[in-house]
Amino acid sequence: MLQRKNGRLNQLQAQLRDFQMQHMQSTQAEASQMEKDMQNIQQQIDHLHSNVTRLREDENEFTAELSGIVKSINDISKEIAENDRRTKQIKSDIADLQRQQSNTVTAFGGQRVLKLLESIETNHKKFESPPIGPIGAHLQLASESWSVAVDSACGGLLDAFIVTCCKDLHVLRECASKVNFNNLRIIVYDFTRPRLIIPDGSLPTTEHPTVLSVIQSENHTVLNVLVDQGHAERQVLVKDYEVGKSLAFDDRMRNIKEVYTSDGDKIFSRRAVQTFYPPTSKKGRPNRLCSSLGEKIAELKNEAEGIQRTIVEKNGQKSKLVKDQCDLEQKIADSKRKREPEEHRLEKKILELDDAKRAFAEINRYAAVDNSELEEDIKKEKNIIVESEQLLQKIKVKLAAASREVNDRREAYKTFMDSVNETGHRASANDELELIKRKLDAAEQEKAHYEGLMTTKVLPAIKMAEAEYADLQQLRQDNFKKASTICPESDMEALNNVAGSTPEQLSATLNRLKQRFDQESRRFGTKLVIVAGKS
Repeated sequence: MLQRKNGRLNQLQAQLRDFQMQHMQSTQAEASQMEKDMQNIQQQIDHLHSNVTRLREDENEFTAELSGIVKSINDISKEIAENDRRTKQIKSDIADLQRQQSNTVTAFGGQRVLKLLESIETNHKKFESPPIGPIGAHLQLASESWSVAVDSACGGLLDAFIVTCCKDLHVLRECASKVNFNNLRIIVYDFTRPRLIIPDGSLPTTEHPTVLSVIQSENHTVLNVLVDQGHAERQVLVKDYEVGKSLAFDDRMRNIKEVYTSDGDKIFSRRAVQTFYPPTSKKGRPNRLCSSLGEKIAELKNEAEGIQRTIVEKNGQKSKLVKDQCDLEQKIADSKRKREPEEHRLEKKILELDDAKRAFAEINRYAAVDNSELEEDIKKEKNIIVESEQLLQKIKVKLAAASREVNDRREAYKTFMDSVNETGHRASANDELELIKRKLDAAEQEKAHYEGLMTTKVLPAIKMAEAEYADLQQLRQDNFKKASTICPESDMEALNNVAGSTPEQLSATLNRLKQRFDQESRRFGTKLVIVAGKS
């Protein structure tokens, strides 16, 4: 049985040596090539990643620049639109001033007021007294520097008409309705009432002029209405905001209703609440109380020309920005067109590298020599040696017992012979002697049998097992070194699926590895066949 096991073990060892040499050489070459391939793929991945990153950075830079250009275009477009609106307003103001220049009445209602005056003239017999209006057309200024301030202070009163009774109010309403002059302000006032005398105690306690002090009119009814309806005597005029603020917010100043600056700002205080209003009239509105309309028209024309130059300049800037915008959009599209294929190639290379890593790990797993199988064989040989030594020990015990029995029988035979010689009982002694001889022969034969058994079977088997044990130990060390060059011991410890295999299982594993080797040889072609042939 021990010889059969030794023969089986020698056969497995020979197969292992041949296969390990071939498999080690082929897998080492394959693993080396795969490592080079993975390094090449990694270099390609690094290059692609660098390209994708650069293209993304370019896109982000272009996008940020494009965002700034779009904002600038929007700002310029708003500025151009505002300048266009201002230009249209200036042209309208110039037209109003030109009409006002030909007929000052148009400043207080435009063409509608001319039609209303014609209607009043047509229906003059229906009025108790001819209406007075518009009020602004009956005013003159002591100084044109206060024209904006007075216009801001009087406001809608300058467009109003004055009638003497309610009957005339209705007639005037009908006239206004006929010419589509809706929302006409009409004031009923007694034309026979004399000019109002304002006592000094009712006037503001300041040296600054009032609205009433800077306006003139040949019609005292107009002045009375401005006092009764507009409190013109308590509307103070100042040059600037700081002076107006000091007046309006000074509790010591009496009889001041409101303060107006030369720019039309309105400042007043009510119950400790300080209020400031900018001019209610839109910027650039024609100065309705100004008599030097030619200068104002020239001023507006110069302003319109300046705005038009600005519009041309801004349109040029906008055109350049629009071109830059188109260029950047094209650059972004080009960069995106270059980046997307690079990203696709990068993704493919990453997947290719992952596949290569898995294949490399699979090769290492199959390339690793499972020392646990050899250790199991060594363990079995150790057990065989121990069993043989135990058997030898038993044989030695039986041999010693047989030797002692032979000696005892020899001693008994000698004693018996001595006693026979002394007593002379030869007949019975011969029988007993014969019996002792047979037992002695049997003991000699048993001793010879165990000595022969120990010499022919036990001792050679022990020596052979010890020699095989030493060979297996050396083979284990050699295989461990070879395996370590292919796969670290830490990786082998993780592969515990074949640990503890029997010789039969080892044979099955060898067959499987051979099949794997054949598959890999077919997979990689002539290269592996040449390597295997060298082994």
